[in-house]
Amino acid sequence: MERLATVAFYLGLISYTIAGTLFFVDLARREGLAGARRWAPKILGVGAAMHATHVVAASLLSRICPVESLHFALSLASLVATVVFLALRRRRRLDAVGAFVAPLSVLFLVGAQFVGTPAVQPDNVSRTLLALHVTANLLGFGLFLLAGGAGAFYLVSERRLKQKRSGGKSRLPPLDALDLTEHRLLLAGFPLLTFGAISGAVFVAQLGAIEEGTLLRAALSYVTWTLLAVMLTLRVVAGWSGRRAAYGALAGAACLLLVILLYALRSGVST
Repeated sequence: MERLATVAFYLGLISYTIAGTLFFVDLARREGLAGARRWAPKILGVGAAMHATHVVAASLLSRICPVESLHFALSLASLVATVVFLALRRRRRLDAVGAFVAPLSVLFLVGAQFVGTPAVQPDNVSRTLLALHVTANLLGFGLFLLAGGAGAFYLVSERRLKQKRSGGKSRLPPLDALDLTEHRLLLAGFPLLTFGAISGAVFVAQLGAIEEGTLLRAALSYVTWTLLAVMLTLRVVAGWSGRRAAYGALAGAACLLLVILLYALRSGVST
């Protein structure tokens, strides 16, 4: 099992790296590269399969449920973003976003290896609720990461169009496809983070004495939730879309990344 986890990890890492390179080459060339465009998503899919195999094998080896460990949750969040991207890329013409998704998967797959094992959970905390809490958060986090990537590509594409640098057929996705994809991802992820916020409040109430670090992470989580709630509301009420929505998605993704970083720092470096 240990060998399977190790082999799957390296095959996933290699596949993600190759796919990211192919996505970038296709994006960078003015006319694109048919071979890179054809093989990049397939190799990314192989990387996702190896990534999932690594998580399953490593969790069985360590006898830790993936959704009860920050180590695995970090890895699974990027896997969620990868799988959702593969499901949406052709229908929304989002192939160029693979140049963001593949390196992100490499970062989280490798970075998760340096996150220490979590502290033992208090007896008064429900393991079932904890599993649901982490699952909802990692699914929402993966969706928001992808939404942030779509927002970043929207801003870049809009800037290139304003500067008239597209010069013929642009390799970037259409603005309307990016805006719609970003909005749909936020709508899908918001209820998950809402459940995560509510269940997190239950945990805080059960723990009693609260550390400063826990309060800071909770505050950032609720700031993120409020920001996204306001942004989604303004899209309906005031017609906020396009650049404003892209900046909002990026800000939300940045806040979530900061929350995850604080959790990782709390866990420490594994030995």
